[in-house]
Amino acid sequence: MKNWIRHFTYKIEARAANAGWLYRLARRYYTGVIEREAALANITAADHVLCIGGGMCPFSAILIHEITGARVTVIDNNHVCIPLAQQVVQRLGLEESIRVVCADGLNADIDFSLYTVVHLALQVSPMAAVFSQVEARVAAGTRLLVRRPKKALDALYCTLSRHALAHSPYTLHKSRNIGATLLYTKFAHT
Repeated sequence: MKNWIRHFTYKIEARAANAGWLYRLARRYYTGVIEREAALANITAADHVLCIGGGMCPFSAILIHEITGARVTVIDNNHVCIPLAQQVVQRLGLEESIRVVCADGLNADIDFSLYTVVHLALQVSPMAAVFSQVEARVAAGTRLLVRRPKKALDALYCTLSRHALAHSPYTLHKSRNIGATLLYTKFAHT
């Protein structure tokens, strides 16, 4: 992913994490996206969701919990993001339901079998390697939600093979940069 996209996203999230009005505005941007993703993956309060790529203000993790009641663990590999994300979660009183951890989606120490849903943010990089690692290590039946950019912005983000998720169900978004979220469900090997 191009560095300027990452830096721009971090600046917005850093300000949103510290300013109530900007948090509320940015949250509105994600609400419809998360509602469609939750419906696509049929996320319920019985699920434990892993969000890979939470950033400084983990909007997706917060909204997944608020909309579905699911427990959420959010990881990010940027050490600067974690304390701010934890503060946002604590300020909202959600620390019992949302856990924020500094980790990388490629980390061999993550037990992916603990999660029934794994959500990959648009900014996850390298997307293909993280998706491959997660898919290989989740349990059968685990649902993977993979955000993809609008076609015009494809070159700005880490890509997956066009064929990797070609036959997956998806939901389209009207946001400025997220084009769709794909649903991949891991099936048992026969």
